[in-house]
Amino acid sequence: MDDIPEELLEEIEEIEEELGLKPVRKRRQKRYPSNKDIAEAIIEVASTYGFSGPQDFPAVVRRNLEDKGFYTGLVNDKRIWRIYETLVRNGRMRDYLGVLW
Repeated sequence: MDDIPEELLEEIEEIEEELGLKPVRKRRQKRYPSNKDIAEAIIEVASTYGFSGPQDFPAVVRRNLEDKGFYTGLVNDKRIWRIYETLVRNGRMRDYLGVLW
């Protein structure tokens, strides 16, 4: 490759680019959060943020997980609340939001 003139290399690169032959970098896929990851995010969010009510809690938990590099497309509100309830009932966390009896 050292013997090829610089102009020829540039021309080849331009043609490859026009034809779409340039190798595309693979994007690294984000990990799905496990229930343990969601539980850690719930504990962190519930203990550090003040809330006017529970309606915005799942969105803040999802944002926290996204900031940690997780894909949250499959994390729905029901899953977050189920894990929240389990944490409170098992005594790992107190009911910060006052949503359980």
